[in-house]
Amino acid sequence: MNKKRIELIISMSLCILGIILIIDTILAQFFNRGAYANNLVIIYCSIFIIASMQYKDIIYKKHVMIPLYLMIIQTFYSLIIK
Repeated sequence: MNKKRIELIISMSLCILGIILIIDTILAQFFNRGAYANNLVIIYCSIFIIASMQYKDIIYKKHVMIPLYLMIIQTFYSLIIK
């Protein structure tokens, strides 16, 4: 596979995993449904760091960065209300 195709697969998987984490956090925090997936967060952060070092253009993709920004906002909100 070429580099662009691998970058596309990684960016889409980061997008999907980020959306899943956002929905999971909303359900756990606001509706007390389910458990917060700490393992998925660690995997997401690890993949994001490694992918951004390998593929510099990945941080310029909106579908990768918007879930990351939403997770950061959720973290600040969680710290404020507790």
